[in-house]
Amino acid sequence: MTVTAPTVSAPPSVRNLREWLIALAQSLGGCGLGLLIFLIVFGSLLMEFDDDPPGALVALSAADALLGALVTLVIGPLRFLRPGRLHNVLHLTVAMTAGLSTFALVASAIALYRLGTRRRPWLDGLAILLVTVASLLTLGIDASVRGEVDALLLVTTVGVMIVAALVPLLIGHVVGTRHELVATLRDRAASADRERETAQREREAAEREAAALVRERDAETARVRAEERAALARDMHDSISHHLAAIAMHAGAMSYREDLAPEDLRRSAATVREAAQQANGELRTVLMTLRTADGDAPLATAPTLTEIIERARADGQDVQLTWQGIEPDDLTGRDRGTVVTLARILTEITANAAKHAPGAPLRVTLSRDDEHLVLTARNPLSATAAGATISTGHGLLGVQERVRLLGGDARCGADGGTFEVEAWMPW
Repeated sequence: MTVTAPTVSAPPSVRNLREWLIALAQSLGGCGLGLLIFLIVFGSLLMEFDDDPPGALVALSAADALLGALVTLVIGPLRFLRPGRLHNVLHLTVAMTAGLSTFALVASAIALYRLGTRRRPWLDGLAILLVTVASLLTLGIDASVRGEVDALLLVTTVGVMIVAALVPLLIGHVVGTRHELVATLRDRAASADRERETAQREREAAEREAAALVRERDAETARVRAEERAALARDMHDSISHHLAAIAMHAGAMSYREDLAPEDLRRSAATVREAAQQANGELRTVLMTLRTADGDAPLATAPTLTEIIERARADGQDVQLTWQGIEPDDLTGRDRGTVVTLARILTEITANAAKHAPGAPLRVTLSRDDEHLVLTARNPLSATAAGATISTGHGLLGVQERVRLLGGDARCGADGGTFEVEAWMPW
């Protein structure tokens, strides 16, 4: 996440001092430049009349100086006014004095500049109009005192005043546009930073939520696997108990029956050896951690597979089990863990089909090659039923865990509108 550097602002006292220094500089500087311009114009007047100008023109010059000094001293503090009606009226008044006083030209330029920063066309037009009217008024008074009217001089002077007024207005427009652009860019940058921080927080929250969901799913997966392992442990307990009972029975017969013929003894010993080998083989199919055994449900046998199919049909399902390369009797001699696993898988498949694709045909195939026993189940997908039923997938996860404990694997998924489950295990 990008960390923006904090903006360090000056204390209010420092800012106020700086603002007042700027206002003082504007007033004093305006007075200095305005006085210089006034002296140049008044000197030209003296030279024109050989140091003996008419009293009316001297009075006009005195009014020029007084008015100019007043507005120039005021122009500095006027910068503290907030934009509004009073701000506009006072600055338009100062701008108008450009046509009344040569001393006030600097103050008038500052006022026009400030009006230009407002970027209001009607303010600009009104300021030009006021300057023009004031200039015409002053030139009219001057002409009446002199007793002569020079039309060319009148037009030229008014034109110069209009152009001179346009310059600070345009400069104010440029500066105001720049300030607004900078403020807009700063607002956009601040908004982008806020959006980026918000997006970062949302992304982190989403990551935390995703991590929590992953942990929850992993915990649920571990629970389902543990339950399936416990169920397999119960099955193996029952299966091994069956073999041990057979061993105990035949061993007891050999120890108490002294009248057994050598042939019967050999046959009983072979039975004991075969039962021990089967029990040992089935014991190796489970992990060392499968130690808990409880429950007394009978273990599945080869006919159990057919019974599961018949029960599903009795419940209204369209189920068909096909044997390829193997017969039910071929499973009789296998370790009972394989048969139990097939029964559990078949039970889970028929239950899933009834839940998620009711009424759809379910085709189950049990086949065998040289090394593997494969169970495949297919049924058409039902979009309506699938969307209306919530499934956790724990049953299929248990199927996969069970066949993996036997050295096989399983997969499931949709392919072209058909849901398929395939499980294989060593033969």
